[in-house]
Amino acid sequence: MFIYQPRAERRYRVAWYGGESTMLHFERVNAAGNWREIDCMSFMYGLPTGTKELYQAMVEYYDYGITMEQDNFLATIF
Repeated sequence: MFIYQPRAERRYRVAWYGGESTMLHFERVNAAGNWREIDCMSFMYGLPTGTKELYQAMVEYYDYGITMEQDNFLATIF
């Protein structure tokens, strides 16, 4: 399992569970301390061939997930 979670971030992360999985999972921790999937994304062209490409995909998906969460929050306010 590989996880991308910025150092200061404690509530959100992106996880890839390894093996033959072609999915990234955007997750949020709940009050009990368990991670819950909010969204998932499939690699469009198969798994990245290197660690650098996997890391970049995880960073981009994390940014997308955070933007999605902010948009959802703002939609509840307005």
